[in-house]
Amino acid sequence: MTGAEAARPPLALRSLPRRTPSRGGVPAPAPVAGGPGRFGAYAFGATLARLADAGASGALYGSAGVVYLRDGAVVHAESPCAPDLGVRLMACGRLTPDQWGEAVTTADAGRGVGRHLVDTGRVARGELELCHLLAMFDAAYFTLLPDSEPDRFQPGATSRLGPIARPVPAQRIAREAQRRRTQLERAWPWDDTDAGPVVPRPGEEFRGGRARAPTRGQLAVLAAADGRRTPVQIAWHLGRSAFATLLDVRRLAAGGRIATAARAEPSTPAPPPAVGAPQPAAPVSADPTVALLLRLRAALEARL
Repeated sequence: MTGAEAARPPLALRSLPRRTPSRGGVPAPAPVAGGPGRFGAYAFGATLARLADAGASGALYGSAGVVYLRDGAVVHAESPCAPDLGVRLMACGRLTPDQWGEAVTTADAGRGVGRHLVDTGRVARGELELCHLLAMFDAAYFTLLPDSEPDRFQPGATSRLGPIARPVPAQRIAREAQRRRTQLERAWPWDDTDAGPVVPRPGEEFRGGRARAPTRGQLAVLAAADGRRTPVQIAWHLGRSAFATLLDVRRLAAGGRIATAARAEPSTPAPPPAVGAPQPAAPVSADPTVALLLRLRAALEARL
């Protein structure tokens, strides 16, 4: 059993919202009237907006995960739907399960698991920062799902990982979550594929007669699809981004490579972008270090 398989992912995305234990704290603050526009009109995002504007530090627990803030910026996020930093490091062979377990049990609260891994030479700092950034954006997508409800805010709470990468503005996290939702809608407009088991279809049947060879990421999803695993479970099995797995599944559904519910096609489907057409640039952070990591993240996810 690999390190990724050792973790127990949630059974299905439809089980959300599910409460993440808040370990005390106070009720999450109510959204500010008219204030959620920058973060979306959803409950968790609106609460995150208020905390960010107040420069809060602590952990905001919700039905789909938890977001950690420092001085109003996001430093970490966790969700039961997204493989965490340890699963990712084990899946790519950088750590063994024993090495990750040793770091979790022996790292002191002051320096955290991340600093322990760097100090012991297990992982290079730049490598750790990039992997953490990928995991954080992946988990943040699920914590900011439209039906995600805020639970409690625990002031001063910190992640066991300790400080790793530089904080990311909460508004940037929210914009990225919205961009990903839009990307999923454009790939395949029905979300039933997000929660149900992935069932490959035999043969080379493609919708619209346009045969496209599956990408490397899609081939990995098809290889892991046994008719019982959901996309989230496949992501944990592979130790890769849960969002990227959802996107691959939707694209496979659009291409007729996996079984989907019988339904009529959209009456006015959006035309695909022309080859070579310029795409809107993603917002870039003013912090050059964060901006570089974000560009690296985008490049890596494009190759998944």
